[in-house]
Amino acid sequence: MIKAISYIFKRTDLSNQEFVNHYETTHAPLAKSILEFGYYERNHILNNDSNKLPSCISIFKYDSEEQLKKTQKTLENYPPDLKEDELKFMDFDKNYYYFVEEDVINDKTYPFKVFSDKRLDQIAIELCSINKVYDKKTEIYEYGCGVDLSVDFNDSEIFFCRNFT
Repeated sequence: MIKAISYIFKRTDLSNQEFVNHYETTHAPLAKSILEFGYYERNHILNNDSNKLPSCISIFKYDSEEQLKKTQKTLENYPPDLKEDELKFMDFDKNYYYFVEEDVINDKTYPFKVFSDKRLDQIAIELCSINKVYDKKTEIYEYGCGVDLSVDFNDSEIFFCRNFT
């Protein structure tokens, strides 16, 4: 399995709720209909009033290198419907992603996720995976959480998210 973690920024003229609504009701179904991936998850960052930070951390998993290459080939000739839709709600030029080597610790589904570049020691969150970024010496720690603790996470390097799968 090949995993990519994408950091998605909203357009500055949209509210966080407008961004989430468009992503979940319009864009995610459209992307699923055009692109091939084995798994697609969106994690909308809560308590994020800054346009300097991402609004969502999306996870894409591909079942094989062939599936990834097929998606990359589709994106070479960017499908007009997909690009047009992305420009309606994303600040596309700010978006970035990492391919990671995933070490799965637990594969439970959680309503909330926490992403951090450092190991966290909090009793209310459970480590889901450690993601080693290819070609870098960095790791992205991914945690699951059963309750909304977003007020406890106001650090610009720790992202507390509402999970949509």
